Amino acid sequence: MTPQTFWATIRGLQAVGVQLRFADIDPNSLNIDPATIEAKITPRTKAIYLVHLGGLMADMDPIIEIARRHGLYVVEDCAHAPGAEYKGRRAGSIGDIGCFSFHSLKNMSTLGEGGMITFGRDEWAEMIRPLSSIGVVYERRRRTDERFGPYRKPKHGYDYDHSAGAYSYDCVGPVLVGNNYRMSEVAAAVGSVQLRRLDGLNERRWQISRRLDEGLSQIEGIRVQLEPDGYKHVHHLYVFFYQPLREASNEEKEEIVRILYEEEGIGISNRYFPIHLLPEVRAQGHEFGECPVAEKVWFEQHINLPIYPTLRTDQVDHMIEAVGRAVRKVRG
Repeated sequence: MTPQTFWATIRGLQAVGVQLRFADIDPNSLNIDPATIEAKITPRTKAIYLVHLGGLMADMDPIIEIARRHGLYVVEDCAHAPGAEYKGRRAGSIGDIGCFSFHSLKNMSTLGEGGMITFGRDEWAEMIRPLSSIGVVYERRRRTDERFGPYRKPKHGYDYDHSAGAYSYDCVGPVLVGNNYRMSEVAAAVGSVQLRRLDGLNERRWQISRRLDEGLSQIEGIRVQLEPDGYKHVHHLYVFFYQPLREASNEEKEEIVRILYEEEGIGISNRYFPIHLLPEVRAQGHEFGECPVAEKVWFEQHINLPIYPTLRTDQVDHMIEAVGRAVRKVRG
């Protein structure tokens, strides 16, 4: 998986004891670099878990090719990328599983929380339905006698829903236990309306990012994120890169961030710290130097600016001018 993501990406895996191996990232897209994946694969590897970070999709064709060659599943984290496209295909439709978030900060929302999972296999969709609603999944064996001691199965079924097949089946083998992961009907209704507005909201994000790109690219020491041909970037995040005068130092980048926040009044929240360096992940044997591109880009170069559809043009222009002032102060 990628080291460049929010820690929620790995919490479900940690909860069930999955061992993580981190490939490195592409320095432009900040997504997993397909060229670094194969060296991480072992006989125990089960899946490639990627994130379409910030709304720009990962390079899916070589990832799918690697997965098929090694018999692995591909999981797409599409939390940042509803509506994003890669060579005419939308996020969540290429891998085996697609995971979406409808948190209030995402490109579309359902009353602040909620999510969705997409599958390329009908049998997986049928399996997850009970798991998402306090159900269980197990291999069933039909009982020959539908009784408990002297008590037979009721003819009228007045308690059958809550008996959950107890009269009719025995469990064979391991059991998967679900929880309450349901989206409410009201949230789903809000999400349906948001879905109809998604392309328009994404288009506005794209327009804002183009104006930022045009302005920031004129500033010495700034590199903007490129959108490759055949991709549709939906800009959940706006990322640009500072090229420091001194190598192996994060002081210049940090001073630019401080100036933007404290002197220019721009809310800066840089996303995301490399998760292989989190304390609980380092405790599992991961360490600095494991993903050198992700580390260098994060500590020295990576800066986020606010982006959302209701940003005004004068606010966008203020950010461009503020970055220019901050960079000139830092570079002397």
